[in-house]
Amino acid sequence: MKLKKIIFLLTLSQFIFVFTKAQTSLVMGKVVVFDSIPVVNANITVKSTKETFKTNHLGVFECECNEKDKLIVTAKGFSKYTIRVKKKSNELIAKLKLAKIPKVDDIAIDKGHILMVDTFKELAKKYSSQKNYSKYTSFIDIIRNEFPSLQISNGEIIIRGKSSFYGSSAANIEIDGVMTDYAALSNLSPTNIAKIVIVKGSDAAIYGVRGGNGVVRVITKK
Repeated sequence: MKLKKIIFLLTLSQFIFVFTKAQTSLVMGKVVVFDSIPVVNANITVKSTKETFKTNHLGVFECECNEKDKLIVTAKGFSKYTIRVKKKSNELIAKLKLAKIPKVDDIAIDKGHILMVDTFKELAKKYSSQKNYSKYTSFIDIIRNEFPSLQISNGEIIIRGKSSFYGSSAANIEIDGVMTDYAALSNLSPTNIAKIVIVKGSDAAIYGVRGGNGVVRVITKK
């Protein structure tokens, strides 16, 4: 009787082991910053098992996890990133963002996460001057909240105040160096806007006559 019980328990444990194995799969992924720079020695933690793996010199990792598992990606100088594993996941991509702390680029480099140092520093400097407008639903929403002194009237953005003459008071619109019109603003996604500059007064003189009512200059994330 005791022998039968032992055999049953062994069979059951073997079945559970095989069943669990069948539910797991080997997944590959890559961790990058600024869309293309590999993040080296990043920690990849499998939520279900708490096992941790590291990315190699190309930012690539391999790990075994369950279907619909979660992988937690962490690295010094970067915000935490969660990858949701899907049933038919091919290569998983984690696009990290720099943490909002002082000298964050130096921290990431000092901790050995970045090998492409020059390119990384150049992009870190570029993106540090960009604003995050993703919380807004449209360009007009941005103007109303970020630039309350500007007026929006009859499809025009007015910087200087309405003119007493019959001529238009509308500011000119420039997107990535190209003069355009108010209608073009509706095609801009707030998440793709890097910077908005209001050019007025003597600063607008570089635009000649067109700068008379000021210029709303928009720089996108190219």
